[in-house]
Amino acid sequence: MELSFPLPITPTGKSYRWCPVDDCEPRLFLLGETPSDQQILEECAHLTRRSPGTPGTTCPYCGNDSLDDDMIHPDDIEAAKKYVMWAATQDMGDHIEGMARDFNRSMRKSGGGLISIEMDVKRQRLSRPSVWREDLLRNLACDICGREYGVYAIALYCPDCGAPNVHVHFQREVELISQQIDLANNAETDGNQELAYRLLGNAHEDVLTAFETYLKTTFRFFVKKRLSSEETDKLITKKAIGNRFQNVQRGRALYQKLDIDPYESLNEADLGFLRLNIEKRHVIGHNLSMADETYSETAQGEQPGETVTLLGEEVRRFAEICGAVVLRLEEEFGNS
Repeated sequence: MELSFPLPITPTGKSYRWCPVDDCEPRLFLLGETPSDQQILEECAHLTRRSPGTPGTTCPYCGNDSLDDDMIHPDDIEAAKKYVMWAATQDMGDHIEGMARDFNRSMRKSGGGLISIEMDVKRQRLSRPSVWREDLLRNLACDICGREYGVYAIALYCPDCGAPNVHVHFQREVELISQQIDLANNAETDGNQELAYRLLGNAHEDVLTAFETYLKTTFRFFVKKRLSSEETDKLITKKAIGNRFQNVQRGRALYQKLDIDPYESLNEADLGFLRLNIEKRHVIGHNLSMADETYSETAQGEQPGETVTLLGEEVRRFAEICGAVVLRLEEEFGNS
């Protein structure tokens, strides 16, 4: 007898995967079905680790390559064991019931006699084990191989072809920010200017929050890959990083330890715009959008106490410039 147990899937058709590397965080990711027309363009092949249909999976968080079976989620293994136990119990019960029917049939054919014997089987009907799997919040598709997968907010690699695709994740941030800007525009059209400004402020803050998170994540990844364990312990602690990536100069100084300049692809105009909007984010987030002396000196516009100007197109440009920095960092994955 041979039993098979398909991996449980989420409502969007993805199955759980679990990175076998103990110090990987957060380890859990989801993988969708292989597209029927999956193919990789020749000009993108150098970015990948494997061709479509090739065995193996890449952890999107730490970049570890493992056999497909080594990345089966522990909960799925337990679910399979429970299913096998249930199926074996059902088969055993069915077999005994069949034996009882055969015995009773043979007794009736023999004519019985003074003593009539009948076999009766009392069995417990167990429900088939049910398994529930839920999707993670971020579901997207690799822009190189097309495979869909799910992660916790941010990841570095496609689990199927293994290509670095941090930019795909940041582009999703930009899409969400753009939707917030559209909501702000609708609120302004409806005459609610204060709500529109608040929505724009939230979108603006989200740009820097995402940008800082991506800079931290890639920095920690490169440090672990390129430096000794002793150096790693000193550089990737929460205290060592702090909020340094909320400042261009301080963030650049950290990356210089890895001989990387995240901002080298930006011209002076974009770099100045980035610095200004990082300062603006502090005013929006910590001073109810009222300019203080430091911001007034930097912006040379609003006076202290005045509300800083927020325009939807400027927020979009802020996000696009941050995306260019993330794309520059992604180029370094080939050197790690």
